[in-house]
Amino acid sequence: MKTNELTKSVKNVFLAGLGVVSLTQKEANKVYANLIKEGQSFEKKTKKSVNKVTDQAEGKIKGIKSLATKQIDKVENLFESKVENVLGKLDIPSVADIKDLGERVETLIEEIQKSAKKAA
Repeated sequence: MKTNELTKSVKNVFLAGLGVVSLTQKEANKVYANLIKEGQSFEKKTKKSVNKVTDQAEGKIKGIKSLATKQIDKVENLFESKVENVLGKLDIPSVADIKDLGERVETLIEEIQKSAKKAA
């Protein structure tokens, strides 16, 4: 081979290598853009699924919480009723009885004060 042909062959190999790099870069950019689009699409689908599952779980939790609250209220009412029965059997006055008695004492005090003023 002549030097001119050898130089031309080397230059062509070099240019072919640059062409490969250029094509690879272009394809890599296309693939990268496609991967980003796929990732965004997948993210949307995933968010929808996660939100759906989260909403379902929250609904179930609210239902369980409501049921638990009702059961606790029933237990509290039953307990209060039983305590009132026991206190009644032991002749221990209730809070309402004590309030009523306090009001009656206040009324008596007022009546005594009025009678004392009339007598004076």
